[in-house]
Amino acid sequence: MAKIISLSDWRLRMPPRVRKEQVEAKILLFTGVRYEHLDTPDHRPGTGSKRAKGK
Repeated sequence: MAKIISLSDWRLRMPPRVRKEQVEAKILLFTGVRYEHLDTPDHRPGTGSKRAKGK
């Protein structure tokens, strides 16, 4: 089962953080998988030996 935590209640219970110095941050976005299309494929699907059917 899931456990639901209310962030506003959690923040009230936690002590405030002490900020020491500023640091630089980067936000990286992953938008999905990159697919490449090759103009001259080395392998053609459907060619080659076929697997024998079982009994």
